[in-house]
Amino acid sequence: MSIQVSDSFNQLKIERGSKVEYYKYATIKSISPVSDSNNDFAVVINFITDDKDNPLVLKMKDISNQGSWLNTGAGVNVAIEAISDWMHTDNPSTNVTVEGWTAPLGQKPMATSIPVVIASNQSDVGVDVNSPLGFLDSSASVSVVIARDQAGVQKDPTFLRVDSGDVDPTGTISSACSISIANTGTAFGLVGTSATSTVQLKEGETISFDAGAVNSTLSSIYYSATNPGAEFLIIYTSIP
Repeated sequence: MSIQVSDSFNQLKIERGSKVEYYKYATIKSISPVSDSNNDFAVVINFITDDKDNPLVLKMKDISNQGSWLNTGAGVNVAIEAISDWMHTDNPSTNVTVEGWTAPLGQKPMATSIPVVIASNQSDVGVDVNSPLGFLDSSASVSVVIARDQAGVQKDPTFLRVDSGDVDPTGTISSACSISIANTGTAFGLVGTSATSTVQLKEGETISFDAGAVNSTLSSIYYSATNPGAEFLIIYTSIP
């Protein structure tokens, strides 16, 4: 019966008619070529957990889907080399292939290294790497420039207390990195994104917002403590 041998999802796949077998490469102990008295060649695969010494035998004359796996000494060696290459998918090379760049990554001296600059706007841009990257000693390393808005910067805190007795107990806070508004009064006030889009912040309630990413800022926050009895304690941070 003819069989088909192939690599499938990091496993050795054997198809014998309607029967399909899969063998994990990690379970294979050895592969070797053999020949019989009829000068027929085969690949013998022994398994680590096979305590009955019952190897898998793949006869070259039965394999129908590998044109270079001939029933010869050279053909069986081609088969062993191919299966060995498939097995290496469970133990990949340390080289990394970068699309559009054929050189492997690795350690290089200062003379052949390249500087790396991180753009300030973090936009996705195409990058052409003309020299291999790698882990270098301090004396052979390269400088990395981090733009201002990618490094943490000092932020200024601001404290406000407004109540219904103020001349104008309303306002808008823009470009805050974080903000907290507590109603410490005896009546509700209003907060929102604008004077026409608000919700009640009832007495005793607190809301907080944080822009999250490094040096990101919030959109405008509107507050109003005009309702008699309302009093807001507002704390926010901003980039000077």
